[in-house]
Amino acid sequence: VPPGVFSGEKASPAEPFGDISKRHARLNVLQRTVEIICRGVTNGGVITGDLFVGGGAQRRDFGMEMVGSGLASVDQRKIDYGEASKTAIDAQNRAATNKVGIWSLQQPKIEPTSKPLIKAKEETATIKLSEISSGSHFYFHVVGDEAAKIVEDSMRIFTAENGTAGAPCDVKVGKNVAALFNDGGVKSWYRAKVLERRSGKAKILFVDHGNIATVPISSHLRPLDITLGTDRIPAVAKEGVLAATKTRGLDDDEGLEAARLLQDAAWGKEISARIFCENEGKFVVALYNPNNATSINEQMVSEGLARVSKPNEVEALYAKMINIENLSALTTDLKLVEGSARKSHTGMWRYGDVGDDDEEDF
Repeated sequence: VPPGVFSGEKASPAEPFGDISKRHARLNVLQRTVEIICRGVTNGGVITGDLFVGGGAQRRDFGMEMVGSGLASVDQRKIDYGEASKTAIDAQNRAATNKVGIWSLQQPKIEPTSKPLIKAKEETATIKLSEISSGSHFYFHVVGDEAAKIVEDSMRIFTAENGTAGAPCDVKVGKNVAALFNDGGVKSWYRAKVLERRSGKAKILFVDHGNIATVPISSHLRPLDITLGTDRIPAVAKEGVLAATKTRGLDDDEGLEAARLLQDAAWGKEISARIFCENEGKFVVALYNPNNATSINEQMVSEGLARVSKPNEVEALYAKMINIENLSALTTDLKLVEGSARKSHTGMWRYGDVGDDDEEDF
């Protein structure tokens, strides 16, 4: 089998050119003298390599011939990981452009269907923060999540097997990769997602912790095993936001103070999270310290470091929930403490009302 090349084995809806592919192989390879260059062996014991037929000026790469004729395709995973040769990719692109073989088939169009809205049921969980992005935006681990131990052990083995040198990999935005991180003098590989790529560096999100870093591609990234992808083991770090609570960014004084308040109230502690729903991939939550009925959301607003979300934003959350009672009660409490902060000129209110022009800062 040529490495990274798939060909049909039988005629079926999944392999409509299977019989043609097999017939082509019989006519050109069976009972002929061929040259085989072995490249490796799969876990199933199949030898992979290059197969050449003919001799002298007639010598040709049979795998590339199959791909170029549209009777085989290049493994997409090999392309994604940068392991497929340019020759193979170019041959496949020409076959697709010329619509030969498998590329001559009309691809069925999947009509979009509207999915029924599944409303969220409120849940509670004990969590620990793993990263603070702002006073109202953070990442957290659920205490007792067994996936955390599985990922930790798996990446420790990955580091032991691969060392700490970078390796060529596909650095596309949104792609999962292994990224090197120095944790207290010990370099290890961690799962990451590519956010940006520019001039030899990549901005990445460590998906199991929530921290973001910009690293050199050549020395700090390598392909991640398929079995360790987030489609197999979901990211351990969950992204969360404070419900009905909006803070400024870290480049603003009040925004920085809000992040410090969240750090003082929750960092390194096991706290309770009331999870209302999920919105744009983030869990919408109210956070509570043990034996304290006042949420961190309320503390943030009462200190004048956050504002209550606009009514239409809260209504949009209601639409995602089965029972809105607790979120409605929280929103009411937040409005009360916001009014008190405004009257006492606390935090952002010290110079009076925050105007509409300032809304963009939240």
